[in-house]
Amino acid sequence: MNLQKIGVLLPHSKQHPTMSKEFMNGLRLSLPSSEYNFSIEGIGFGENPEHVINAAQKLINQEEVSVTTGILGHRGLKDIVDFFEEMDQSLIYADMGATKPLDIASKKNSFCNSLDLYGATYSLGKHFIKNDFKNIATSTCYYESGYGFTEAMQNSLYEYEQGEFSGHFITPLHPRENETELMVEFISETKPDILFAFHNGIYAKEHASFLEHNKLNSKIPMYTLPFSLDEIVLSSFPKILEGIKCISSWFLELNTEENKKFIKEYQQKYNKTPSIFSVLGYENGLLIHQYLKNKKTFPNEQQIGPRGNLNNFKNTNRTKPKQYIWELEWVNNTYTFNCLEKLNQEINIPFLNDEGGNGWHNAYLCH
Repeated sequence: MNLQKIGVLLPHSKQHPTMSKEFMNGLRLSLPSSEYNFSIEGIGFGENPEHVINAAQKLINQEEVSVTTGILGHRGLKDIVDFFEEMDQSLIYADMGATKPLDIASKKNSFCNSLDLYGATYSLGKHFIKNDFKNIATSTCYYESGYGFTEAMQNSLYEYEQGEFSGHFITPLHPRENETELMVEFISETKPDILFAFHNGIYAKEHASFLEHNKLNSKIPMYTLPFSLDEIVLSSFPKILEGIKCISSWFLELNTEENKKFIKEYQQKYNKTPSIFSVLGYENGLLIHQYLKNKKTFPNEQQIGPRGNLNNFKNTNRTKPKQYIWELEWVNNTYTFNCLEKLNQEINIPFLNDEGGNGWHNAYLCH
């Protein structure tokens, strides 16, 4: 039996050094080894489209892969997608979705399975308005402020002029000596209904250390994105982050049969807990399997992954994961995420027709 060869483009991340390994774990779990094997190319931080295209050329021309997958950023993405279209080669990639998504609806061979952080933020803005939270403040670091989250929240709040920003608090690269007190002063002066805080990696840990001192999350409702509450942050700051709410398409606690099945199989095979990068790899594998079995098209029937239906492209060539509001709880000396509600998925966010300039690096890869 001839094995189908899958090309994989994998980035390196200083913030999340095991990202690519976890993605491959998920990919291998959903693609049976009796039918598939892999050719892997590293793409550095993924910020150089020429480097990515060169790696893709090797996979296509030398390795003769049937389809290419991997994790891509937003820098140079249009050039990469255009290359695959010109070569008439299939690309099913994952991304963080931290900027306004590139419009790939007209592409014949390119599909994206996204964490959709931009869409999550946009949906969160609509959630605030629906619940009569009209004055929103943001708190972030200088890295995160360069991505698309502030823009997504602004577009959501200002679309029908139903909400507005009270202000923006941005911690500089080298925090001021009284950073924790300045955060409290900012809230006292701007008087927001909600504080939307988004940080990542060492900056998420830094932000949690501020909260440890000023207890701001107990004084005002605080919402975050999932990377603000990763395992390192939670293990470093027990109990004090309780009550923070988060918007995310996935946590381990997602109570669906498909997610339970995925977690059980992942733990049995790798003897560890999956991450969101494992989920993206697993889902991409499911999509690839379905795509190749159906002669390089996606059938109408649903393909269900840990986060739900993967075939909801709706003429966008992008998956649209369900987004949930979670609350962080401290139970039996450990944190757990309690799912409060599923958000409305009829919201349609705008797309870029060309590559945007949001962010000076690829989200979660470079810094």
